Amino acid sequence: MITSRAMRSSAIHSYLRAPGGRPMGRPGVRSYMTRQYSESDLDFCLATEKDFRQVQSLYNDEADYIPSVYHSWLQERNRMVILAKRQGQLIGLCSSHIVDNGQSALMEDIKVAASERGKGAARLTYRHVVELVRARYPEVKKQSFITDHKLSRGFCILGRQSLISLQVPSINVPTLISEVISNMKKRGDEYYEPISLQPDDVRSTFLNRTVIDTLLPGGRIIQNGAVFKPLESNLDILLKRDIIWRADRKGNPRAVSLGTAPYRDPMGNRVCIINMFGEDLSAVKNVFLAQLQSLPPSQDNVICLLFVNPSLSPHVSEFCFNEMRLEKGKQYWNDEIIMEIDILQTFI
Repeated sequence: MITSRAMRSSAIHSYLRAPGGRPMGRPGVRSYMTRQYSESDLDFCLATEKDFRQVQSLYNDEADYIPSVYHSWLQERNRMVILAKRQGQLIGLCSSHIVDNGQSALMEDIKVAASERGKGAARLTYRHVVELVRARYPEVKKQSFITDHKLSRGFCILGRQSLISLQVPSINVPTLISEVISNMKKRGDEYYEPISLQPDDVRSTFLNRTVIDTLLPGGRIIQNGAVFKPLESNLDILLKRDIIWRADRKGNPRAVSLGTAPYRDPMGNRVCIINMFGEDLSAVKNVFLAQLQSLPPSQDNVICLLFVNPSLSPHVSEFCFNEMRLEKGKQYWNDEIIMEIDILQTFI
């Protein structure tokens, strides 16, 4: 993605953190012996349903998310999914979604085929998309995205979240949660039943100025690698998605959370993504347990990518690994950084 969550290995060079994938990271080391593409070498076109098989071939890594949302992306209003082709063969993809009342271009994925990396295809595809945004949506002022590494050149860092990667034994979740809650009560830890937020609750909660200022990183809602200002129009977008909304309480919550329904990655794993907001450890623990309770029954283990405030990451990790005895998942990256730049700038 500008995100699928950026890979730190030389094998994967996504610039952004793609939803469910790894945050976009730094590009690979460029070889001066490798011929760089020019714009005339590539053909750009809007993605269609017929391109799905070729698009699938770009995504073959654990936790990659784009194939599971590709069809819905094509139907989403104010979204462009642009393909880069060379001699008729798909080599890259980039998506932009106009959000924030038409003021921001949310850059959600830049992906290039493994055989084409290091040749400038990502840079050309991204810049082509930015030019299209400028032409089609002249009211857009900003680009927003998530990455896993620090960018310089005066880019605006809005906030951060830390990743905790977990292996959750789905078949035993009810028993596991019951044991954890029982132990918490025996120790005298604070426990209460978090609430499920219905659409009206979502609006009243995420438009609450106290929630925006004290819980949301940089005053933004993060859902699976996508960045949204807390606005009515953005909540309309999110409420159409398969999301479990949780809070520790109504009124003035201390923790709120978005849980994306589990999906199958290209390796066949079930993956769920939980974005948690808040710095109260007890509230975060309770809301996390409630999110796990909402997982549908399955015979498979689930890869759970849990994002929390960086200040809580050590404490939540200890709770997950020591108290809940969950296994560590693959740590694709550590922090994801929420960025915003002017639409006239480019970061590649």
